[in-house]
Amino acid sequence: MPIILRGVAALLLLVLAPTSASARDLFVVCQDEGTLVRLDTRRGEVTARVSLPPKPAMIASAREGRLLFVTHPESGRISRLEAAKLGEARSLMVGGTPFGIVATADGRYLYVGDWKANAVRKLDAETGALLSETPVGREPTGIALDAEEHRLFVANREDRSVTVIDLASMRATKTIEVGEGPFALAFDGRGDRLFAANVRSGDVTVIDSQTETVTTKIPVGAAPYGLAADTKGDHMLVSSQHGDRVSIVDARDLRVDDAIGVGRYPEALAISDGKAYVANWFSGDLSVLDLAERRKVATIKLGEGPRSMALGGADAADR
Repeated sequence: MPIILRGVAALLLLVLAPTSASARDLFVVCQDEGTLVRLDTRRGEVTARVSLPPKPAMIASAREGRLLFVTHPESGRISRLEAAKLGEARSLMVGGTPFGIVATADGRYLYVGDWKANAVRKLDAETGALLSETPVGREPTGIALDAEEHRLFVANREDRSVTVIDLASMRATKTIEVGEGPFALAFDGRGDRLFAANVRSGDVTVIDSQTETVTTKIPVGAAPYGLAADTKGDHMLVSSQHGDRVSIVDARDLRVDDAIGVGRYPEALAISDGKAYVANWFSGDLSVLDLAERRKVATIKLGEGPRSMALGGADAADR
């Protein structure tokens, strides 16, 4: 049975403002600093900073952003936090090297990629207990759950492939060849297509999510890493680690039709209320982009090594 560490021994909350989560909170994991930062996107202000166990990596949310999970590959644990009560956090000791993570909408289950074991594990989100395990390709990274929660898609960085897992049986049903070094996965706003950012080949693979076949590849520049789609399905944003920019892909024409300069070594992306938020690892900040005007409108200092992010609150999705 996994060990659960409770209370302030697991996490230290530094409150900078009232602790209740708003519908427009953005939670950013700063890996080098070992913190989770909460940003009020309406005011553009950091409202809380939580000290996490060492080397936090990827974050997932559930219950419309009210529940948060953060992986720690080096210590084999997952931090479990409520967005409105960051001080009441727990560590789930799950073992292995948990990295990529996604949660079911109701917050009952977690699907976690084990970086070194080349497997995806289904866990009880309350206790961290192992429920099932499925072998995948080498070094699973990004994980995407389809809207019906019937299938899981897993990017295998060292096998230039995406594994499809049927969740009813927890069996891998297909392997889709993509580009070199696939990392992030994201569905478009309509859920019809899955995009895979291929870090080493400088392109994005587009997969028809129904037929599970590749339809095209889009060149986007050096080291595409993070992805985010608007809910209307018109655009997909792609961060370029080596280009210090975000490319805007027209989801209809499947081509890059614009790019916006951001901070140094951009990684994760999120979209809310017509703005995009970009975590810049080397510059330790967040770039705020106005998507209508297609320009950077603000830079917010966060902490060392911002890497992954999730929107919080019941109304967190972009409209």
